[in-house]
Amino acid sequence: MNFEYVISGMTMGMNDLYNKVQVLEPYAETFNKKITHIDNKYSNQNLSMLFNSYCEPKHGETMRALMPSWHHHFSDSGGLQLSRTTKGLTPEIKDKIYKHQAEHSDIAMIFDDIPVEFDGSNTGWSMKTSTAGRRFVRELTGDKARSTLDNVKRQIEVFDELGSDTKITLIVQGQDVESYREYIETIVNGLTDEELKSCVSISLASACSGSGFLNRMEMIYAVKEFQIPMNLKKNIHLLGVGSHEMMTPFFVSPEYFDFVDLVSYDSSTQANSWFFSRYRDTMWVNTELDSLATTEKNYGILYNTQLAPVFSEIYDLNKQYFNEHGIDNYDFLIQECTKWSKKNTEKARLFNTDEGKHGAKVLPFIWQMQVVENFMTRVNDMINNPSSIEDKGLSQIKDYNQFINEWLPLQGAQNKLEENFAGNLNDFFK
Repeated sequence: MNFEYVISGMTMGMNDLYNKVQVLEPYAETFNKKITHIDNKYSNQNLSMLFNSYCEPKHGETMRALMPSWHHHFSDSGGLQLSRTTKGLTPEIKDKIYKHQAEHSDIAMIFDDIPVEFDGSNTGWSMKTSTAGRRFVRELTGDKARSTLDNVKRQIEVFDELGSDTKITLIVQGQDVESYREYIETIVNGLTDEELKSCVSISLASACSGSGFLNRMEMIYAVKEFQIPMNLKKNIHLLGVGSHEMMTPFFVSPEYFDFVDLVSYDSSTQANSWFFSRYRDTMWVNTELDSLATTEKNYGILYNTQLAPVFSEIYDLNKQYFNEHGIDNYDFLIQECTKWSKKNTEKARLFNTDEGKHGAKVLPFIWQMQVVENFMTRVNDMINNPSSIEDKGLSQIKDYNQFINEWLPLQGAQNKLEENFAGNLNDFFK
């Protein structure tokens, strides 16, 4: 079994580094070397990236042009974000996204219609993952799968018109094995053999069930029951997985998942570590770096307990890349390239001196990639030593009936989406 880490959310807090060819170009060779190093480091892991064709189109274009070292370029459709716009998802907008995906990615996400209703109480960013303010509408599963099928057919048609080799990953929605199967089997059975050649994998989504550990486990173990072609079933993508724990089944139940060749998973958790000033080291220990604007710590204490340990590890592990841009010690990074500099007397959120302007571009990428590398090293440890993992009894699972009837009932309550709103939905909008 192989694993593929797909980093997403790289543009968060990065200004124009990944959006403009002329900004990224001076550093692209260095960045490609770091990616290649990580991609070659593990015999059964690869490193790819994901951009959003609606929110991050320039990101995809720039990466495609300057950074071929990624194992794959994935493109999200932007359906979640577009659903919140005034115009919504029009056929014209969808076609524009399909064309962008066809030109700038290897693997594309679909526009999936989800059998969920919102009561309007949750409108913030937490809509993406929170179960609050929404319900699973079981009776709409078939209808939403059929409208998703229409989207997929059009997406394939556009790819073919453009002569694109971009392949599609089919998203699975639902809340239990019956709804998962109805959703994905409706889509797959509605595609012709020729259309299915454009589809390479299935992506497991948590929008209908919630993203808790038990919910994720139920969906992962249910895949074995899907009546779909093996070339799709053997390539599983996990949407929005930033924790090793959520991949536990593939480490501890290799016999159960003997039909799986590839597990890919996307995560923005490691990418946004720079933006949120947190660093997970080679031992997977997390350090939260205090902001000069808010901390009450003495600078000397902050330097010795947080800045020096973090920046020295990042520098030592990536010395060759920093040296290419004239950076020869970790203190230079701190003082000339970051908001933690003693020279940052205004306590600005972003800070660099003229001497540190190149370091200010190189550092965020190297920081992100080092956290990713540390994550993948831990995956490697789990692959090679599954007995060290707290498996919660999952290693004993031999078939789905055992999972659903013997293991799951012993785990306590699941935080799934309700199938009914507490009140009357019509009353809410009066």
